Amino acid sequence: MIKKILKGEYKGLWSVRIQPTVNGKRTSITKRAKTKLEAQKLEIDLKVKYAGYKNGLPSITDESKFLVEYTKYVEKKAQSITATTNRSWSYSLTLLNEYLKKENETDIQLKDIDQHFFNDFAHWYIKNHPKASVKKSTVIDVTLAHFRAFFTFLLDKAVLNVNPIPRGYLKLFFKQSDFSTGRKWHLFSKDEVAALRKELLKEYKSSTVANSVSKLALLVDTYLGLRPEELQVLKFDQLVKYEGSYTFKIDNSWSEKDKKPNGSLKDRPKGAYRYCLPIKNNEIIDLIKEFQIKQKKYLDEYGLKNTSGYIFLNLHNYRSISSNNQLPVTQGSLNDKLKDVCSKAGIEKQENSVLALYSLRVYLSSLLGNDNRISNMYACQRMGNTIQVFLSTYVKENRESYKQNSQLWSC
Repeated sequence: MIKKILKGEYKGLWSVRIQPTVNGKRTSITKRAKTKLEAQKLEIDLKVKYAGYKNGLPSITDESKFLVEYTKYVEKKAQSITATTNRSWSYSLTLLNEYLKKENETDIQLKDIDQHFFNDFAHWYIKNHPKASVKKSTVIDVTLAHFRAFFTFLLDKAVLNVNPIPRGYLKLFFKQSDFSTGRKWHLFSKDEVAALRKELLKEYKSSTVANSVSKLALLVDTYLGLRPEELQVLKFDQLVKYEGSYTFKIDNSWSEKDKKPNGSLKDRPKGAYRYCLPIKNNEIIDLIKEFQIKQKKYLDEYGLKNTSGYIFLNLHNYRSISSNNQLPVTQGSLNDKLKDVCSKAGIEKQENSVLALYSLRVYLSSLLGNDNRISNMYACQRMGNTIQVFLSTYVKENRESYKQNSQLWSC
């Protein structure tokens, strides 16, 4: 029923009243509109909305509280993601709690959330977190992506009609001058990698078994470009011959935070595997096989066994070796060793760049991406990325071709 309000606080507005059956009982719903036309549209929307409630209210509606529903969503999400990813989702929930309390809107309903809400939220976060920055893959980017996924879920459930977080949200919420340039990885040249391999090989051969682990790990990674968490849990029995060359067939990664395997590769289901880049240098293959014998002999002296099968087992941590959860070398020690060896090899870090294991991954990805003989599909499969991420994040113009282009240019 539509009726104009003639007196009182809402004088001049139009009252819209329907009496739907909800949970088996007749309920009165009253809303107000500014004009008769808006009231007529509102009446239709209300009738359509409540038509499906005869058998009871759905578990979530547009009148549900945002904080309550997002909490449920994050808790449910935890069942299907890794512990590391779950920490990111949980932090987005923490930030939402803080923001809603500050704004005194802890009871805000889903229907009242719009693009302006998240625009204000994003600027609040940047303003109140001094180390925060605006760029791809930062906390604010990932947090807004989590919220967008939640509202996409609501769209699929027909709870809402519009996602309040648009595509390209960072560019819409912030001006260009707000953006940071982002982290830049040191990009090795071919000569630098050759010098790095030479120094690593020299130090490996002169080290004791226990002190040679990180050096061998780095040496192997100059050929594979693995993520650090994948490199840590490489196993001897994963070294296979595939398509005429030796490589590793991997299916797991390491959680540095939880000190245990994740049970899967990044963004892959449990049990999924991939083949790494082929290792064409037979000397490296021989080193791995020889190290397996050296490692076993070393452990036998202490009455220990490599039950995990890890190549890069932390041989200094006897307690972990004798436990059910054997630990590989840490990412920190690998990064420290890389910097140390680069210094000895005369490799200087590029200005405003980060020198770490990921630098090797970027180097090899760039070689693959800039080689017209190799398909991008092959490259991203061996590196474990989607084509989009592979091209946008990892592939850089290698330093040799950049120098050649500069020399060819004349005007």
